[in-house]
Amino acid sequence: MVRERLAKIGILLAALVGAIPADSWACAVCGVPKTQATRGILPAVILMLVLLGIVFGAFIRFFIRANRSRNQSGGFNRVRTSS
Repeated sequence: MVRERLAKIGILLAALVGAIPADSWACAVCGVPKTQATRGILPAVILMLVLLGIVFGAFIRFFIRANRSRNQSGGFNRVRTSS
């Protein structure tokens, strides 16, 4: 009974994936590499990834500094949040 339901769900998912047009799988960055849209979007995507890396790095650095400060001071009461 469970196998029948899983088989039906698998068939349904395969039908849904098959119903999506092939053109909708490609984005502007990786779809057609020599178009003007791709040339304009690619630097923006790279800039967003760099900014995301900077924000995540600062977020992780805050918790590392807070942990070090907590270990040295004995608690979070005197945690420095700026350099």
